[in-house]
Amino acid sequence: MSLDQAFRVTSILLAAVSFITLFLESHLPGWLTFLTGVALILALVRVTESNSDSSPETRTGLPTAVWNILVILGFFGFLVDSLMSGELLPAGVRFLLVLMVIKLFNLRCFRDYLHLHVISVVVMLAAAALGADVWYFLLFLVYLFVGVWTLLLLGITKQLEDPDTPAPALASQRETRGSYDRVTSQVFQLANGLALFVFGVTLLLFFALPRLQGGFYQNGQGAAIRTAGFSDAVDLGSIGPIKRDPRVVMRVEPSGRAPDGKGRLYLRGIAFDHYDGRSWVNQLSRRRVVRETGPGLFALNGSQGERGRPERPSLQLKIFLEPLDTPVLFGAPFMEAVSGNLPAVQVDVNGSFYLSRPSATPVEYVAVSKSTAVLPADLQPSPVVYHEAFLRHFIQIPARSDRIAALARTVVGQERTPYGQAMAIQDHLARNYRYSLEIPRAEQANPLEEFLFNRKTGYCEHYATAMVIMLRTLGVPARLVTGFLATEWNEYGNYYVVRQQDAHAWVEVHLPHSGWIVMDPTPPSEDIGDVISPWQGWASMVDHIRLLWNRVVVQFSAADQLAIVRGVQIGSATIGQKVWGPTSRWFPPPTSWQERIVDLYDRSTTGILAAGFIAILTGLCLFMWLGWKRSRYRRFFTKASVQNDRHAVAKLYTDMILYLSSKGVQKPANTGPLQFLDTIRTQWTGAFPLATTITELYCRERFGRARLTSDEYTVAQNKLDRLMSLTREQDGETEKTGAGNGI
Repeated sequence: MSLDQAFRVTSILLAAVSFITLFLESHLPGWLTFLTGVALILALVRVTESNSDSSPETRTGLPTAVWNILVILGFFGFLVDSLMSGELLPAGVRFLLVLMVIKLFNLRCFRDYLHLHVISVVVMLAAAALGADVWYFLLFLVYLFVGVWTLLLLGITKQLEDPDTPAPALASQRETRGSYDRVTSQVFQLANGLALFVFGVTLLLFFALPRLQGGFYQNGQGAAIRTAGFSDAVDLGSIGPIKRDPRVVMRVEPSGRAPDGKGRLYLRGIAFDHYDGRSWVNQLSRRRVVRETGPGLFALNGSQGERGRPERPSLQLKIFLEPLDTPVLFGAPFMEAVSGNLPAVQVDVNGSFYLSRPSATPVEYVAVSKSTAVLPADLQPSPVVYHEAFLRHFIQIPARSDRIAALARTVVGQERTPYGQAMAIQDHLARNYRYSLEIPRAEQANPLEEFLFNRKTGYCEHYATAMVIMLRTLGVPARLVTGFLATEWNEYGNYYVVRQQDAHAWVEVHLPHSGWIVMDPTPPSEDIGDVISPWQGWASMVDHIRLLWNRVVVQFSAADQLAIVRGVQIGSATIGQKVWGPTSRWFPPPTSWQERIVDLYDRSTTGILAAGFIAILTGLCLFMWLGWKRSRYRRFFTKASVQNDRHAVAKLYTDMILYLSSKGVQKPANTGPLQFLDTIRTQWTGAFPLATTITELYCRERFGRARLTSDEYTVAQNKLDRLMSLTREQDGETEKTGAGNGI
């Protein structure tokens, strides 16, 4: 494959990689996906079937004006699409693909290939803005290698000098210059080495350049995971349908090991206080801004419940939350502080934490919670006096149901403490009812009575609602809570994987002395029991890699850079102490300049980054130089081997053509070296013997792959000198004769 043909192939491959990346990230229309795929395949087949001397022109049969009209129509389609959809980025992505298709069918000159390169770069940026998952890194590597190949081939073929060169002139240039060659092992090694070097520099710049908190070109598609049960109102039975969705919504890393290595972790979302018979409503949804007590730390002023209780154990969870359609921040019961790179945090009266609005990008934060234990005072009967406003919210029932009240009294029996009554109702529901997701949405006038007395089958909202209402009929304050119940433990990363299907509802009961405590009457599921798959281990490993990718790359921030710099400072100081400690006793260094250097080093974080950049760049350059030194490319840079370079004899041949052209002997386009010799013999007989020797040596080097010796190169140089000393008058010919031969 010639270098020119290889350049065209890599250009189309560059566009193909960018299209595949975008296709895997976004939901493209089927017709546009099919059209782009067909255009890429046809363009690739067209350039691979052509020989090295063929034109890069695409024969589509349509004039340039038609393609320009199609571009204008595509732009108007982009305007209409953006106005109708209301989303600029997806409409722009579709317009980019339309431009790519038009360009693939309209590759007439090398400027069109340059336009295709620009389109592919913008498509890769759009794919990154829509969401850079871990697979994006692999495709980016492929794109980087193909891109380096393309730029290298473009430089070698030297088409940047005149990107609008037509096909006949290109063919003439390829013949006259003699610098177009086939892809050799040297070119292969050089391209791959440059790609590795560029990747190393790119990786270094990614970690060294200052971080920005966000930008305009960032996930504007609104691809948040839709959830249910995390708004100010939730219908009875609304969580059930999403419990079949296996998508990951968050990953939770406890500060220590999970209970027994694995276990159940409640992640609290929203608490609801009012039930109207069919839906739960959060009437205490008024939010207040949580004061920032430190850099990125948002903490409540006081703890929940009454003061004077024993100090409760705290639990710290590091949570990586995927983009959701709710601003709720999840954490273990009961959250008291949140820290992270968050713009603002709010909290409602029920103790639920929120962002100011749903985030379109993943959010990483640390939730600090303190659990509530049942105090001994709540195990003994004692009179309780609640505030009227408190009872109005947490004793409310939609309508007096004698059947539910009678059932509650029957279940609790002789139990008189609120805690004992709650335990009795919890055990009754868990033992005598069945869990199932095969339940239709509640259409009855009283769905709770239908669940308790007729169907006796339901899912978490039915159980939690039944327990809350039964407790309220007994005068025990209670509320319903929605969130997630994490049970899937990733052993590779020591964190919980929380999916949509882990959405859950449970009960919080208020005890006079202990405050709010968590209780769950829902029995184990019979419908969605996890089946251990032989691929489960691989799935856990892939998920751990994805989490590392999100932390190290997607969520890499200025704070992470500062942490790296501080780590380098601490590590360098430790190494310095180990090095200078033993030697200072024998060779004490000058105190003055040592203190100055250490002080400058400790204060200049920018200097540390610069020093690291220079060190890595120097190492990469050294590695590339050693590889180059062993390759055959070093002959280009040594004077002794210049005569053995095929480009040297090609230059002699080009100089010969230019001199003959100045004397009126023109080389027609698409004419080979031997055919040109016939032209020389016809138009200038005296120059024919000298031109024959130069042409034979050029053809042997150019097409025979034979290296010229220094003597042969000297002969060719002498022949060219003699030829350039000739004039047309010495051969009895006139310039008029040459002009009369159709020059």
